[in-house]
Amino acid sequence: MENKTIGKMIPLFYAYRVISRFYLYLPVMVVFLLGQNLSYLEIGLVLAAYGFAVMVSKPLVGIALDIWPKRAVLFTGEWMKCLGVAGLAWDGDSVAKLIVAQAVIGFGFSCTQGTDSMLLSQWAEKSGDSSAYRKIESKSQSYIFVAVLISGVAGALLAEIDIRLPFYLTVPFNFVASFVALGFREEFRPRLPQIRFWRNREAGPVRGALKPAHVVSFYAVNRATIMAYYVLALPLLLFVQANVSVGYFGVFLGLFSLTAFLAGQRLDRLARRLGEGPLWAAVPCCILVSSLLLMADRPWAYWPAPVLLGFAAGVVRPLAYGFFQKEAEPVRKAAMESAEFWFALFNAGFVLAIAALFEWSIRGGLAAVMAAVAVVSLGQLFWKGKSSARISKTA
Repeated sequence: MENKTIGKMIPLFYAYRVISRFYLYLPVMVVFLLGQNLSYLEIGLVLAAYGFAVMVSKPLVGIALDIWPKRAVLFTGEWMKCLGVAGLAWDGDSVAKLIVAQAVIGFGFSCTQGTDSMLLSQWAEKSGDSSAYRKIESKSQSYIFVAVLISGVAGALLAEIDIRLPFYLTVPFNFVASFVALGFREEFRPRLPQIRFWRNREAGPVRGALKPAHVVSFYAVNRATIMAYYVLALPLLLFVQANVSVGYFGVFLGLFSLTAFLAGQRLDRLARRLGEGPLWAAVPCCILVSSLLLMADRPWAYWPAPVLLGFAAGVVRPLAYGFFQKEAEPVRKAAMESAEFWFALFNAGFVLAIAALFEWSIRGGLAAVMAAVAVVSLGQLFWKGKSSARISKTA
């Protein structure tokens, strides 16, 4: 693949990421479920169905990536998201149907999440520019957060008219994204997903994949925590505790998305000025401080919390995927797949745990779950430091 072709693919890549992440319904999902008179635990089950579907479908997506081009997998995933989002609004009066619709969205997201990054990795490797991947990944993440910012505010305003309107208007964006993905070019050689293939992969690359295991776990735990805040904890705290309106809630989400956008845009500059170490440490610290602020029960404390969470969201994925990009192709692919698998598992588990604990005490549940996550993340940073020290001594 020539460099000129790669240059043409990058704008298309940016366009796909922005359009496919234009989730108008996501900011008002919890409001919609509360309007169906669901308990906190039922809301948690509906939201967790997404994460569990992502986790369970990963092996199937892996097989699909062996026998289909990546753009075909992306196309399929976007269509599944169309069906799932429409199903949420159509069958909003049944918990079982809501869970099925969420599972369909999760399966679709499993097809798209990481697959586009694999394509980008392939293009960057062919271009011969080792730094291109991280720059493009970071920039595209910033564009995603702009899309989330705009769609969050727009979704909140549309929900003031009709709570189901954001759901129906999300479908056209996924529809368009499916055809944008068909414009991607790639080098593809189909492989039969036989048992022999799985054994060969485990015999070689999996051993090397243990090397970035601490980064995989760090990414999965912290990103899952941030998303659990975004989809469940923040909406419940603001709607139940603070009694804010849907439109006002869009402003809080805007702070999250705007900060994430700015953090992603300035990531390389911050890394050069501060070093990557402080940025890694800042992610769990932002989660911990935002947890303490949200438990303060003060109106002013709700404003800095989305800013801190947005900063963590803006840097955690580019940092982790930039680390994976330094590894050889088999290890890099295994690390990316593992990171998304564990992210889905932790996210579903955290959402269920938060929902169950919120039935007992919103503030107590937030303290128990998020403080534990912060401690785990800081422990992972300590493990990362010890691993780096051992590598430097043996080098």
